[in-house]
Order: sequence, then structure tokens, then C-alpha cells
Amino acid sequence: MDLLANAASVAPLVLVNLVFAAIAIGVGFAAGAWVGSAKSDRVTPSPDLSPKLDEHKLVLESTMLASDRLRDLAVSVASDVGAHNANIGAIEAQLSCDNADGAASAETVLRALEQIGEANQALQSKLAKAELQIQSQAELIRAHESEARTDSLTQLANRRAFDDEIQRRFAEWERFGTPFSLLILDVDHFKSFNDTHGHQAGDEVLRRVAQAITSGGREMDLACRYGGEEFAVVMPTTEGIDGGILAERVRMAIETMSIPFEGKRLSVTASGGLAGVEPGDNIARLVKRADEALYASKDAGRNNTHRHTNSVCVAIGNLTGQPDCATADVVQPETKMEMDALPNRTRFLELLRSEVRTSQQRSMPLSLVTADFRSYGRLKSEFGDAVALLTLDSIAQFLGNALQEGGCLGRLGESAFIALMPDCTAAAATAAGERINAALAHCSVPLGDGHLTLSTQMNVTELLPSDTAASFMERAESALGHVVSNAEPVLV
Repeated sequence: MDLLANAASVAPLVLVNLVFAAIAIGVGFAAGAWVGSAKSDRVTPSPDLSPKLDEHKLVLESTMLASDRLRDLAVSVASDVGAHNANIGAIEAQLSCDNADGAASAETVLRALEQIGEANQALQSKLAKAELQIQSQAELIRAHESEARTDSLTQLANRRAFDDEIQRRFAEWERFGTPFSLLILDVDHFKSFNDTHGHQAGDEVLRRVAQAITSGGREMDLACRYGGEEFAVVMPTTEGIDGGILAERVRMAIETMSIPFEGKRLSVTASGGLAGVEPGDNIARLVKRADEALYASKDAGRNNTHRHTNSVCVAIGNLTGQPDCATADVVQPETKMEMDALPNRTRFLELLRSEVRTSQQRSMPLSLVTADFRSYGRLKSEFGDAVALLTLDSIAQFLGNALQEGGCLGRLGESAFIALMPDCTAAAATAAGERINAALAHCSVPLGDGHLTLSTQMNVTELLPSDTAASFMERAESALGHVVSNAEPVLV
């Protein structure tokens, strides 16, 4: 009978723990919202921010109300569980009394079991109702948490979400060396635009700019409304030219917008500042560097992007392969590049770790093929970034399609690629590389009065038993440098 009573009380106690966990979530979020509000209150708000403050207070009050309801629900469930345990105890005591002389009848035992069953059923009904209420209140709290991290006008992440994301990415940089870049965008002459067309038109422009930033970026990027007409994009695992391509794509997406509003077609441009995290950076310095790049873009006439690198700001230029709007009669659709979807060095190394571990555990061969586009420098200097990048992208597509199942293509640098070839010896990988180069040799790109033959310089590196993923990749990269400098195939 003790076992029966204890079993009957286990499920209620588990649910009680869940109730108090839900309360902890609610109270924690409400406390965080209160602290954020308290911090905001230290700054004297401008009159135009009062609606946002009122909205923030409403969210806070609603969240606190949901938390109070969860707390009341926990007290109610605890009371129901206590009453249930008392009821079970009374039934057990009565049964023990009837059985004191060892003569409890089967009818007495059956009646006691029926009473326990009825008590359990009643409690189960109350707990099921309580569970639905818990789910409802928890969903309400989650919804308010999402609202607290979302800009109400643009539906992008807000400054609070931006601060959390950049802190998380910077922690990854410090711990694992995972790079990331920060892009800050400012809508050009937005105050004058508002004065000319009105604040409602300005709001519509901000909404459309937010959409352009989202569509021009990648799923893993976090786009935020940084403040007023300023936006920020945190770009994980992105550095160098990759960040520049993404930044220009976003800027040009804004430039090519045509916004219908009250019978008019409106358009705006934006200036951008890009900075990739560097040794010696902290978050404040990274933001400052991106800001300096933004001001360099404004000083250069606006509607352009600069990148802060090695203590200087350099113009990025048109890296997307699209025509400039100032010189193109027709705006072409945005060019999606195969290279944009390729993992960079850091991400590729993460994938390689798993493959190295699997290959060494199963004693299977594993090879890396590294390749560099021979004519990239000449193509870039003679015909510009756009032509060079589009040609390089064609090679990336060719290499990706040539890989066997399970293979993976990544990007090492401006014109270099790396391919992962599982269950493949160095000899087999070398043969595959030769076939790829032979096929590329039959391809040519018409340029001016001549044709450019596509070819790559390759090397193959096979996994050694003593290799780690890092040493394996380092050997492959070193061998590629030797190949490029000596123009001869190397087998490592």
C-alpha cells in the first residue's frame, strides 16, 4: 500500500517541478526586462521615444502578469497535490485499521482501491488542466521575449539582440579563433528625405531597407536596426573578400529598390562600413573600426562601402558582378554566386575535424585537394573585379560538381579552393585532379580579342596517422603555396 501511495504521488511532484521551472523562466525574463528598463531610464529619453518606452512598459507589465499567473498556478497545483496525498493517507489509514485484526475483507480492499483510483483520476484531471495553463502562459512569455528583442517598425532584431549576438560571436573569436565581420549601414540623407516626403514615407523606406538587408544577406547573418536610420549586420565566420561581397550586395540591393508610396516611386541609397575582427580587438574597438569605415564612405560621396583593415579604410568597390546603377540602363537581377555558399577556412576546418576522426577510427584513407586559379590576378587587373569573380565562381561550380558523393568544397583565399575527398587515396585524388584540369582546359572564356583558358594549380595531401585536422590542413595549404610558386604538381 505504501508503494501504491508513493507511485501515485510521483507524477504530481514531477509536474510541480515543471511549474516552478516555468516560473523561474518567467521571473528571470521579467527581471531581465526590468533591469534593461532601469538602465534605459538612466538616459534622459527624447520626446519622440516616449511611445517606445510606453510599449516597453506594456510588454514588461504583461510579462509580469504572466509570471504572477504561473506563480498562482504553482500554489494551486501544490495545494491539489497536498490534498491528494492527505486523501490517500486517510484511505491507507482506514485500510490499516480495518486490517488490524488481519480480517480485512476483499470488499474493504476493493473499496479502498476504488477510492484511490477516484482520487488519482480527480488529480489527473486537475493536472491536465494546469498543464494547459502552463503551456499558455509559457507561450505568452516566449512571445514577449521575442517582442523585447525585435524592432517593432522593421521587424529586424533590435539593439538588445545585437549586443547579445556580437558578445556571443566575440566570445567564439576569443575561444576558438572563429572570425566574424560587422557591417554598419546608414541611409544617406535620411533627415532630408523625411523633411521632403514626410515621416510616414520615411518609415516605409526603413521597412523596405530592412527587407533589402535581409534578402541580400544570408540566413546565418543577424541583421539589426542599430538606431534611427542606422542598421548593423553581424556576419559569422566571414572575413576579407567574403565580407566585402556581402556588404556590397546588401548596399546594391538598397540602391536598386523602387518604393511605391502614395502614387510616387521613392528610392534611397546607403553608405556602409565593414570591419572584420582582428587580434587586439574588443567589441568597442570593432564597432569603432566599422564606424570609421562608414564615415570614410560618407566622405567619399556616400552610396559606397569601405572596409577597415590594417588600421586604414579602403573602398570595397563593386564585387558582386552587377552593373553600377549610375551607368546601367537596366538593372540586372542580383547574381547569386556559388562561392557565397562555400564554407570558409574556419568552417571547413570544423567539418574536417569530424572526417579526420572518422577516417582514423576506421582506418580509411582521406585526401585534401587544394587548387588555385592561375589567371585570377591577370584577369582582375585587366578586366576588373566583377569579371574575375564571375569567372572564379564558374570554376567553383565546376569543382563542386566534380566531387564524389560525400566530398566538400571550401574556399581558402581570394582565388584558392580546398576539396575534402573521403575514402580516397592520394593516387585516386591526383587522378581526379588531373581529370578536372583536363576538362577545364577545354573551357575558355572570350575576353576582348582573345580567349582565356581556365586551369588551376593543384596539389593533393593524404591524411597521416599522426595528423590532427589542423596539421592536415596546414600541410595542404603549405603544399599549395609551393605549387603556386613553382608551377609544378606536388604530392604530399
